[in-house]
Amino acid sequence: MGDGEICSEAVDPIDVGWFRAMFDASTVPMALADEQGLLTAANAAYCAMVGRSWTEIAGRSSRDFTHPDDIAAHHAMETKLAAAADRHEAHREEKRYIHPDGSVRWGWVSATPVTGPDGRTWTMAVVHDTTERRRTEDNLLAAAWTDSLTGLLNRRGWENRLARFDEAPVRVGTISLAVIDLDRFKAYNDTHGHNAGDRLLVEFAHGAVATVEPPGVVARWGGEEFALALPHADGTRAADLLMRLAAVVPDGQTFCAGHTTLRADESPSDCFARADALLYRAKRAGPGRVVGD
Repeated sequence: MGDGEICSEAVDPIDVGWFRAMFDASTVPMALADEQGLLTAANAAYCAMVGRSWTEIAGRSSRDFTHPDDIAAHHAMETKLAAAADRHEAHREEKRYIHPDGSVRWGWVSATPVTGPDGRTWTMAVVHDTTERRRTEDNLLAAAWTDSLTGLLNRRGWENRLARFDEAPVRVGTISLAVIDLDRFKAYNDTHGHNAGDRLLVEFAHGAVATVEPPGVVARWGGEEFALALPHADGTRAADLLMRLAAVVPDGQTFCAGHTTLRADESPSDCFARADALLYRAKRAGPGRVVGD
């Protein structure tokens, strides 16, 4: 598809001189759909937005290249358009388009009912590409939630993940939470230097991620402390996994850990606080101890 290519066929509603020229030449993605939601016209910018030529999208619904997570919103478009029309407004929402190579473009869509042939209601969509803004926001969010040393979630990222567990329907007894504290880490730093201490943290983080399979989560809670979320794991499975994690602590070092499983009368945050209290019981018992309830 070359620059300036017109990728739409002439249709009555927009086949009127200057408007047609503006439609085809615009660098803003624009498309027209009939009463069944099937594309009857689209300019080159729209074709680039969805990553397909006009030949590939003519007569198709934009549903065919909409991100699966946005399909429900797409299906509700007719109702939303009608409600917006009653308010004498255009309907606006952000959605994602999937290209054939799997890449995703974000667009802020402004959809307006227009009169098509025989008085039928068609829809004009104007799309503003918001992909770069989204990427910037996602990168900033990732930086805010990621520990710069280990690449794990940081405390803020962990708390956000716990909140998501709290919002989702989590079955009691099927998610375990744990807190790990590397033993004598200050002494290790004092003996080997801070660079060695950083390497120890990074190597343990990598080993933990390799051991805790998805959908398990590993985060750096702070300093030499790490937090674990283990969906689909009861207390026995959590204890077994912590035993395996003990074997990946580098340089012959050890850790203490506390772990527990979600109860019927508590939130994931409350469960984690209990795991933290169990960690301190383990630390009072000496290095290399794991305490669960």
